[in-house]
Amino acid sequence: MVLPKEGGLTKSDELKSVLKDIELIGDIQASSIVSKDGLMMVSDCTGNVDADLIGAMVAMLIRSAGHVVEELQKGGVEYLLLHTESGDILIMNVCSGAILCVVTDKYENLGLTIVGMKKASDKIKNILGG
Repeated sequence: MVLPKEGGLTKSDELKSVLKDIELIGDIQASSIVSKDGLMMVSDCTGNVDADLIGAMVAMLIRSAGHVVEELQKGGVEYLLLHTESGDILIMNVCSGAILCVVTDKYENLGLTIVGMKKASDKIKNILGG
């Protein structure tokens, strides 16, 4: 999905730059920005990963979590943390149109990752105008 932007860079280029910045946080294995509909906007996933399928599942997870917290009257979902044997998957609501997903190594500092994702989220909002 190529999104036009003034000044030569496309919005996709700017979003890819945000993902590159996220990698500087630490041991980040993959990152992506997904639309609320589950469509991959940009991705930095390596290996034998179906990024489009991951994008669809990430959107479904955050939507399902939203239903749970709504039922429990706990407000909105800020982020989800999936803790696995080999690392963590963090899924963060960015704005009404985008979700940020980051996959970390098992020993990555979660606090630093979340702070970095929040900063990235602000950049993504500015790029998307949301």
